[in-house]
Amino acid sequence: MNLEPKKVFDYFEMLAQIPRESGNEKEVSDFLKKFGEEKGYETVQDESLNVIFRVPASKGYEDRKRVILQGHMDMVCEKGKNSDHDFLKDPIELIVDGDKLHANDTTLGADNGIGLAMAMALAEEEHGPMTIIATVSEETDMHGAKTLDASHLDGDYLINIDSEEEGVLTVSSAGGKQFFGKFDAEFEEYVGEIFNIHLHGLLGGHSGMEIANNKGNMIKIIADLVKSTPNSQFANIDCGTKQNAIPREGILALVCDENDLKKSINEMLEKYASLDGKLEIEYKKDTLDGKIMSKSSTEELVNLLEELPTGPNTFLNEEEKVLESSSNLAIAKLKDDVVEILVSLRYASSKLAEDFGNKYIKIAEKYPMTYEFTNPYPEWEYKENSKFRDIVEKLYQKINGEEMKEEFTHGGLECGVFFEKNNNLDIVSIGPDTTGAHTQKETLYISSTNRVYEHLREVLKNI
Repeated sequence: MNLEPKKVFDYFEMLAQIPRESGNEKEVSDFLKKFGEEKGYETVQDESLNVIFRVPASKGYEDRKRVILQGHMDMVCEKGKNSDHDFLKDPIELIVDGDKLHANDTTLGADNGIGLAMAMALAEEEHGPMTIIATVSEETDMHGAKTLDASHLDGDYLINIDSEEEGVLTVSSAGGKQFFGKFDAEFEEYVGEIFNIHLHGLLGGHSGMEIANNKGNMIKIIADLVKSTPNSQFANIDCGTKQNAIPREGILALVCDENDLKKSINEMLEKYASLDGKLEIEYKKDTLDGKIMSKSSTEELVNLLEELPTGPNTFLNEEEKVLESSSNLAIAKLKDDVVEILVSLRYASSKLAEDFGNKYIKIAEKYPMTYEFTNPYPEWEYKENSKFRDIVEKLYQKINGEEMKEEFTHGGLECGVFFEKNNNLDIVSIGPDTTGAHTQKETLYISSTNRVYEHLREVLKNI
């Protein structure tokens, strides 16, 4: 690629060559460690595989306050139904289309590869004492941020380069946790005809940024389809892949009457025609000599999936769709005679967490299932007085002739974890225009990346 800023996109292209799904970060962590050592930075790779660079100040900038630049090295791995991409070994295929950079029917990894690439390039610009922190597993449970030794957060200012809209300064973010349940189904022996059903065509999206939009949830559609098909019984259900991605595709196996199934499919296609994307449902006949879920368990599971809330819960501003709390019914998967169900809950304040979680407890206790809440992460609360925020905003206005917007994001950022470890940190989050995060439509805007980089350069020079 021959894109500007050259160093940023060169580093991004290097990162794109390395498979780095959450939980598979060893190779990219080793790459970053080697990079830091070769540049002569004081480099640490901790037990969690986080990588930390301490970059000395440029000449003449030694008396400046220490700035921490932070991003995460993992990415959400999603692909289109016709893609044969292997996220365990294949590099991301980058495609330049005018001012847009995207991948070949897979997620791009700009979330958050572009943030790391910017930090790596900024280390070679003029700046005071700098720390660069690259964390692991941000997209799943923020394990890297949670296990990071607080001694690495000994700066004055922290810039999280993980926001997705130019001209917007993210100043607070949601906290959250996951509801994980296991529905204990009854099964019976069965020999005969089944129907393997593939549901696809929805666009999905980031469960924090897109949950209030018209994306639809394929798990809910599956429940509706089964409920609408008389005397049907589950032979299999497998829908959803990531806790932070709205499920857009699913696989279902049913025992039912074929005419009833055809009728139900047509009803679903008509009922959900207005969703983003185009719902498609296909089926094939097959035979099974094995087990299927009993009629009573099928009915209970359908009722459970229909009852579990998904989508917006409360709004800070309903007219502008500013969310206060939401949930994403993310995964429903039959595994070893148990249906595993995962829901991601988000909330602007931890004060909402207990009441919101109680909704799920009351529903779960009506059914034969066990449950627990896992992987909590703190919200990042708005700071009334921020010297750093003022610096960043004034420089943006000087460069661009307009004011930055301050926004709360309903997505989870690691900033809340870092502030818990060092509540003297003055934190902002910034990033270039990116759309379609957590889907195969993920797109990064090249000129926006250039402008955001120039803004960050000026911030580092003027602190």
